Amino acid sequence: MDFFPGMGLNGFHEGEVVKLKVNALTSMKTLLPVSYYKLPFCKPGGRIRNNHENLGEFLSGDSISNSPYVLKMKKNTRCQQLCTVSFGYPFMKKKTVLSDADQNNRDVRRFMKKDYHINWLIDNLPPIARIQNEEGIETVGSHGFPIGYFDESDSPHIYNHVNIVLDYHEVEGLKNFFRVVKFSLDLLSIKHKSVKNAEGHTVINTPIASCADRSKQRTNYEMAKLAGPQRLSGDVLFTYDVEWKESDVSFAHRWDVYLHQTERDSTGVHWKAVINGFLIIMTLFFVITELLIRALKKDFARYNSVATEGEIEEAKEETGWKLLHADVFSPPEGVLFLSACVGTGVQILLMSVLTIFCALIGFASPNYRGRLVMALIFNYELMGLAAGFVAAQLYKTFTGKSYQKCAAATALGFPCIFFTVFFIMNITAVFYESTDAVPFLQILLLLFLWLCVSTPLVFLGAYFGNRMTIEIPVNTSTIPTKIQDQPWHMLKPFAFLIAGLIPFSACFLEMSFIFQSVWANFHYHFFYMLFFVLIILVLASVEISILHTYFLLCNEDHRWWWSSFFIGGSASIWFFLYSGYYFYTLRINVFATYILYFGYTFLASLSIFLFTGAAGFFGSLWFNKKIYGSIKQMV
Repeated sequence: MDFFPGMGLNGFHEGEVVKLKVNALTSMKTLLPVSYYKLPFCKPGGRIRNNHENLGEFLSGDSISNSPYVLKMKKNTRCQQLCTVSFGYPFMKKKTVLSDADQNNRDVRRFMKKDYHINWLIDNLPPIARIQNEEGIETVGSHGFPIGYFDESDSPHIYNHVNIVLDYHEVEGLKNFFRVVKFSLDLLSIKHKSVKNAEGHTVINTPIASCADRSKQRTNYEMAKLAGPQRLSGDVLFTYDVEWKESDVSFAHRWDVYLHQTERDSTGVHWKAVINGFLIIMTLFFVITELLIRALKKDFARYNSVATEGEIEEAKEETGWKLLHADVFSPPEGVLFLSACVGTGVQILLMSVLTIFCALIGFASPNYRGRLVMALIFNYELMGLAAGFVAAQLYKTFTGKSYQKCAAATALGFPCIFFTVFFIMNITAVFYESTDAVPFLQILLLLFLWLCVSTPLVFLGAYFGNRMTIEIPVNTSTIPTKIQDQPWHMLKPFAFLIAGLIPFSACFLEMSFIFQSVWANFHYHFFYMLFFVLIILVLASVEISILHTYFLLCNEDHRWWWSSFFIGGSASIWFFLYSGYYFYTLRINVFATYILYFGYTFLASLSIFLFTGAAGFFGSLWFNKKIYGSIKQMV
């Protein structure tokens, strides 16, 4: 049963099997997750079974499988033997042909040099790993744990023993029913000296204390130190201990220790990001108030005053935004494309709001992996209604004749770009055998959702949107006013680059946290902060778009439709530039990673461009309707 959406209440009776699952190996040096069993780790007795539960897990790059580890609720075990893996001696002498054991050594060493980490799950909890050495205990955290280490002579050693420590909490009101509330590991490298007995079973002939018969001692660093570390060579025996500890932590709070491991997880850091963004948009608001309101009041007083015949003749020679009243609402070039872009932007914006709402009510709970991605896909499909409605209404306002063409452009435009980039990334992931590769059947499911769910909803929304238009306060002219030469700072490339800096700086801090969450496997859970930041980004985009539109009209340039959209979405270029800087800090030099990283960030930047552009467009439209609807039209 679920006590909250997205948060499962799994429980176990004493002695019941608790499954330890393995996920993909991950590395911050390649950003290419690979299957756990690509390396010669101990395999389960039966076949390896994938445990994907939904489409979101596939799209997230998860590759969850079963493992040979046997755990039973409240049953402690000591020095359980898992398997023996031969790693050969490939570097002891030159070999023209490598044996399977030698190849095992080469593979593991290569993955260790690339800093690949192991990811386990018990009841969807990742382990908090600890490593002890002469200098003390190092907590690795819950973002995966290393395969081994290199000593001072660059000789590889492998962690072949783990202490699995599980905290449990008894469910109130249910006798002999427990839930796992914490999963931690102690990593040790132990050189077990073992032989095969007559039955072919592995027997440790010089066991450490915890491996002796009927021992109740837990394996610790002192025992491992006496046995010596296990080099990555020869036959390596893998062992594990299991220890259960009762805890007062309830199931509802079991993720607290995972979500507050570092300073970046503190609420104060994120509030600083929100306050920073709030101060920026308030500063921009006061700038708009000073520059626009005062100027507009003077313009309104002059234009609405009772004029003599001489003043009317003189007014015809005036310059400024008032002279564009017959041109400002004239349809721009590319009305079909603009309508589709604005409609798609509204779709992505509403999708983002709904997805954050789903996260706030529990669908983003890490207890169920992939749920947030599923919510994002569902919300995008559903908001096809809004996309079609807005695009068709805008298209008809621009005197468009066929709303079906507009609906088709809206339904197919962004998804075609998305799937083109997605297919390139997926082919790259398949070539490099990464778990980021989405299986063919799941791709067909995505295509089905697009063509059979989202597209019909777009056409349905367009059908209703075509029945109404946006009210325009003034009449438009068929002969446009000649556009004056613009100053250099109003030129579109320069304005697009500079204008985006303000909205981006308003949400930069929170964006950096999201980058770490996506690429460094940190758990992001400040969705209420993200909602505030989204509001700040949209408001900043609207404000900067209005400000630019006013300056554009004052310079007698009535081409504000496209400009308002591009200026509103200009924060996306800074987002993409920052993603390039973040990639540079990772010091990655793998071709596939370039394709995958910049493919995903391009799609994210394009999404930001579309929804902030739509916000800026409607902000400028509202502004123009207000100012031109507040003056008397001069004949």
